[in-house]
Amino acid sequence: MEETATDKKEFPCSQCGAKLTFKPGTDKIVCVYCGHEQVVVIPAASGATGGSAAGTTQIVEHDFNEAVKNARSVKASDVVSGGKEIQCSGCGANSIMTAQSDRCAFCGSPMVAEVKGEQAMFVPESVLPFHVDKPQAKQKYIDWIKGLWFAPNDLSKRANASGMDGVYLPYWTYDANTFSRYTGQRGEHYYTTESYTDSKGQTQTRQVRHTRWYPTSGSVSASFDDVLVCASKSLPHEMIDELEPWDLQELKPYDARYLSGFVTERYKIGLEEGFSISKEKMDGPIREKIRRDIGGDEQQIISVNTTYSEVKFKHLLLPLWISSYRYNDKVYRFVINARTGEVNGDRPWSWIKITLATIAGLAVAGAIYYFTQYAGK
Repeated sequence: MEETATDKKEFPCSQCGAKLTFKPGTDKIVCVYCGHEQVVVIPAASGATGGSAAGTTQIVEHDFNEAVKNARSVKASDVVSGGKEIQCSGCGANSIMTAQSDRCAFCGSPMVAEVKGEQAMFVPESVLPFHVDKPQAKQKYIDWIKGLWFAPNDLSKRANASGMDGVYLPYWTYDANTFSRYTGQRGEHYYTTESYTDSKGQTQTRQVRHTRWYPTSGSVSASFDDVLVCASKSLPHEMIDELEPWDLQELKPYDARYLSGFVTERYKIGLEEGFSISKEKMDGPIREKIRRDIGGDEQQIISVNTTYSEVKFKHLLLPLWISSYRYNDKVYRFVINARTGEVNGDRPWSWIKITLATIAGLAVAGAIYYFTQYAGK
């Protein structure tokens, strides 16, 4: 990849000089003071063959092995217009902000910008711009709170979200062709008839299933496209993974104007570590394909040896709204997919409701058992 730097550090309004910010759901940056709008237009670069931060309509996937050997690096301040990298002293998140002071979007701690040493990093070359704006995100949160099962009765009244921050999280995507050799066992069912004495003391017969196991081995191939790996460590991955799927087909070539008015986090999971995580995500589909290849009624996988070829990657930014609410002196975080409005996060539980539901479930199960065993006798 070629080294690319963002050449424009600020986006002043041509009418009043105030800062322009990106308007979610549009392709415009707007001035909140005078209302002037400017369309984000990314001109096509003639003959462009590689990804660049701006100036090309192409989104290029890069060779993984080549990138590991010859990693392109730029200053962190080149990633965002006029940005400085700040590490939160509260939670350790590395964010890139344009303001001299702010609060952390991840934990709410106050943050003051300090210029850090220049550190090497991959530049994001594509971005999914914000589509859901802040008022829409707040309504999505309200609907989510009201729809939670087994929540305390007063939660929707008391769970007022604190300030909501628009954040671009860093992600990797990986493509790969895989070839897997495996060993295992194929199980085939057969049945025998046995006698038993029922609850009335009468002799009955029934079919009992058994399994014969046969050793097997073989190989399978699989191709993967855009295996998504979050490169942030600031939020639990089990929380943000629930925001998938993302409409990656709508990715735009990177342009700093899309980021104007939002916080952008620098990745903490590097390219190679991200690929290791993507391998874990590929493992499930590979094993499912192996099970189908083994066949039979049951399958046991003893060993798998997978090789990866034609590995490509992209580095991109995806938009989230991040906030928190307090309930009974405890803080609960939540996140919103700023493309689809999907919400996920921490929540309190009403153990009284859970206990009553459990008792009711046991009562229903007991009634069903009684009628199936004793009805009609």
